Amino acid sequence: MCRQPARPFPLITIMRFLTHFILTLSSWVAHCAFFVCCFIAARYAVEFGFMERYGQGDTVSPTFYVLVQDEHGIRPTRLANWQNTQTLVRQERRFFREDGEGGYRLRLIAPDTYELFADFDTVMITQTYRLTPDNRVIPLSWRSLNVFNFILILPVGLVFFTLGRWLARRMVRRWKRRAVPNGAEAA
Repeated sequence: MCRQPARPFPLITIMRFLTHFILTLSSWVAHCAFFVCCFIAARYAVEFGFMERYGQGDTVSPTFYVLVQDEHGIRPTRLANWQNTQTLVRQERRFFREDGEGGYRLRLIAPDTYELFADFDTVMITQTYRLTPDNRVIPLSWRSLNVFNFILILPVGLVFFTLGRWLARRMVRRWKRRAVPNGAEAA
C-alpha cells in the first residue's frame, strides 16, 4: 500500500500564504512609491531645467511679474507694465481665489529679496527679485510650469523610472553574487 505524503499543518500553510501576500504587497507598494518619486523628480528637473537666472543687463522674460498696490488693490503685474506710480508690495502676502483658479503668494526670502508665485489659469510662474531703496526692481530668476512642461514630464519620469529599476536590479545582482562564497557556485 502506498502512503500519501503528509499534508502540512494548516497553520503553516496559512503563514506561508500571509508571508507571500505581505511580501508581494510591499513590493507592489515600493514600486508604486518609486514610480511617484520618479515623476516628482522629473517635475522638478523640468521646472528647474527651464529656469532663467538673470545677471546685470540681461533681457528679462516678458512674463516676469511683480506684486504692486494701486487703486485696484494688490495684484501681480508684468514688470514691463509697471509704472513708478504703483507701489511695490514689500510685505509677505497670500491670496488664492475661493474657486481655486488662481492667486499669488509673496515670500520674503532674504532682506529686500522676494519670491512671487503667481498661479494663472494656464501657467504657474515663480519669480525672484530684489527691491532697492530707490524703488528699483532687480530680477534674479524666473521659472514657469505650463502645459508644455507637463508634456515633457512624462518621458523624463519614465526615463528616471527605467534607469532606477535597472540600477536597483544591478545592485541586487551584485549583492547576491557577494553573498555566495567563492567555490560554492560549482557545487
